[in-house]
Amino acid sequence: MINGVNRILVIGDAMIDTYVYGNVNRISPEAPVPIMCPTKEEYCLGGAANVAHNAIAMGSDVTVLFILGKDSEAEEIINQLLSHGVNCNFIITDSSQSTINKMRVIGNNQQITRIDYHDNYSVSNELEDELISRFSRIIADYDVVIISDYGKGTCTDKLCKKVIATAKLLEKPVIIDPKGTNWEKYRGASVITPNLKEINVFSGKNVENLSPNIENAYSCINRELGIDYLLLTRSECGMSLLYNGVSLHIPVQAHEVYDVSGAGDTVVAALAVRINSTLENIEDAVRIANIAAGIAVSKPGTAIVTKEEIQQKIPRADSKNNDYKIFRLNNYIQLMETIQFWRTAGDKIVMTNGCFDIIHRGHIKLLEEARKMGDRLIVAINSDASVKRLKGNERPINTEEDRAYVLSSLKAVDAVVIFDPHIDPFCHLSKDVEKLLSQKAKNSMNEAPMTLLQMIKPDIQVKGGDYRQEDVPEAIFASELKLVQLEEGYSTTKIIYKVQE
Repeated sequence: MINGVNRILVIGDAMIDTYVYGNVNRISPEAPVPIMCPTKEEYCLGGAANVAHNAIAMGSDVTVLFILGKDSEAEEIINQLLSHGVNCNFIITDSSQSTINKMRVIGNNQQITRIDYHDNYSVSNELEDELISRFSRIIADYDVVIISDYGKGTCTDKLCKKVIATAKLLEKPVIIDPKGTNWEKYRGASVITPNLKEINVFSGKNVENLSPNIENAYSCINRELGIDYLLLTRSECGMSLLYNGVSLHIPVQAHEVYDVSGAGDTVVAALAVRINSTLENIEDAVRIANIAAGIAVSKPGTAIVTKEEIQQKIPRADSKNNDYKIFRLNNYIQLMETIQFWRTAGDKIVMTNGCFDIIHRGHIKLLEEARKMGDRLIVAINSDASVKRLKGNERPINTEEDRAYVLSSLKAVDAVVIFDPHIDPFCHLSKDVEKLLSQKAKNSMNEAPMTLLQMIKPDIQVKGGDYRQEDVPEAIFASELKLVQLEEGYSTTKIIYKVQE
């Protein structure tokens, strides 16, 4: 990985999708067909090229290994990929091939017909060997391999088996978007992602799109194929992840369906971007792929989904009740599961901590500035007992539950966690780590969220005032410490004094 993002190698059938738009005002006198006057043409990346485009839009470093013709369609594909930052150095262009072009004719916003120019790549033994040779030279540089098989000839038996065997030896996941009925060539892959129609064609069954039916029919098929996970896309019913007797059914995200073209490409790309090398986060990655698919089908044409679009659509539970944001003492397992999901989505985690007894303008300014530094803001607050140890028996003014609820209602805050260093498991620091702390930090360690920061390891820890890195003991576990200048004249103590006066 580079900066936490998978480097992805996409192998498969690339094509260009041509869209001809126009107006239909009459029917032909020669035959009962509409006459369309073209007004616009668009060229979009299709097939495996669309997978690559989606993966790079979601933040990955992407290289492609394709066979294309030596024609204008190939130039269009390569130029578009290069413009998006995809590495095209290993594409094979061959004069004996014709690049596949699927032309869709759309009149008055309705698809009238599709014209397929060339329908396959004729892969000779020499081209097959060259694909394998190029793959073998570069695989060590990538974290995940996608085989995007559209049944157009690139993904031969020999190529698929060599790719899967080599990647498995190097402990690199291989994700398959399958086609046809010859799935034996995918044996040994990590994940296979058919839709319901494709798996029914493969199996010769006619399984209804109902979760119990799918479990009964396909719960063991991944083991029969020697593939770790089956991710079944089910159109309006969402997705099902089946493995080792586990069945995870994820409902579709609530989007109006505009065009399903390329949605499968988006799923494969999102999964490849989000999974880690051991696939231990596969369930979170599938949930994110499901969100990406919902975005894709709400767009016209062969859609591209970005990392930012996915992050905006990640559900925040019940917006009518902020209690879901609050994680209480000894509730850290649920907190860590939530953070793991955020990290799988590519979120940058920001954290700050304090008593936050009486919320005032200075607090709000600090939290707003902290939230701007990343994608998720976690606020850790001292328990009532911890505040008493720090501030005296007359504090806090507001209970930990009240303080947590007020903070959770703020738009800038994604999670509030209550901590108490005297209850949390003790955080042991090595002597080398202790040497990095100032005496000021060592004196404040007893009431600092050391264990919490050690667990979360935020990307950024935010503190107010003129601290130094070595003065903030918990920041030793953060990738970076950021300081925010406090608003002068605002403090809980001053507010209390003013009330007393």
